[in-house]
Amino acid sequence: MDIQTAVESFREAAILPEHWPRALDMVARAFDSYGVTLVLKSTTLDSLAVSTSVKPFVPEYLTSRIPDPREQRCKPSLLEDFMPDQAYFSAKELASSAYYQEFLAPRGFGWNALAALHGDLFISVKRGFSQSAYNGADLQTLNAALPWLRSASRAACLTWRSNFTGQLSAFEKLGRGAILIDRSARVLETNGCVKFGDGLDVSAGVLQASHPGSRAALQRFLTAVTALGPSRTTPHSTTLSVPRPSGLRPLLLDGIACTAALRSLHSRAAALVLINDVERTRRPSSEALRELFQLTPKECELAGELVVGASLQEAAQRFCISEGHARQRLQTIFNKTGTSRQGELVALLAKLA
Repeated sequence: MDIQTAVESFREAAILPEHWPRALDMVARAFDSYGVTLVLKSTTLDSLAVSTSVKPFVPEYLTSRIPDPREQRCKPSLLEDFMPDQAYFSAKELASSAYYQEFLAPRGFGWNALAALHGDLFISVKRGFSQSAYNGADLQTLNAALPWLRSASRAACLTWRSNFTGQLSAFEKLGRGAILIDRSARVLETNGCVKFGDGLDVSAGVLQASHPGSRAALQRFLTAVTALGPSRTTPHSTTLSVPRPSGLRPLLLDGIACTAALRSLHSRAAALVLINDVERTRRPSSEALRELFQLTPKECELAGELVVGASLQEAAQRFCISEGHARQRLQTIFNKTGTSRQGELVALLAKLA
């Protein structure tokens, strides 16, 4: 298997995580290895991507009573190349280790080489004890490909970040607040419609409810929306009403799990929390009013004021015109929009807000 082809497959899977088993199979063959795992610390079912050969081994690993000593001792950095087991353990330790001898060996595994890709994401290549340990020549091959793997990881991270920035901006144009959070409910990014302090707050970087009595409900909501079971392959959503200490109507939250992002292992994003603030008044864009109804700029301004709740008299005062002049403009707006009453006009234009 050509290493460059394997790296390209790796790059694709970082964006389309359903391709991970095939991609990691290719990486394993390119590195003359039995299997490959990607893992975000700490190791859980949701923080793993594995080659086909390793998949049957994962449930046993996660439920084993024999601890994996690498979890504590093996901490590669981005300044290091692939590090074999012998870099962390002496020959005597490997020969007497219950994990290596009683857990790995009977299942066909033995030698490992580990490297950091970015942040807390590590790649581990694996061989059985029947093969030789990763030696100088093997490590040269691994380390020659490592910059490509790291470059692919960085590109995937940037792609995911760009995607979510675009989504946040799109929701802002629709007048909805949007908060991107990780699996610990830490706020990663927000759009311009999000205002903390009345309903939602951030404490030590973590999203929480302003009202103490609502914090447990919000935590359950966030846990539900970010949970990834082994069979979940589509985004999960849920809804929660959050009271506001100011006495205004509650915020309505919609949570959408970032399922593919979680499975990619190249995005910290776990969920989008969308905010519907029924107290927030929105006016239709002048562009929409001109395109649909051929309103003039002045007519667009008047219509916008009426949509957000101003009376005709208040609108006239704001624009420094007489109420009679404002009424004449309103009649023209009625004619262009096919409406006859102010309430009917507002109901129509509110649909464009």
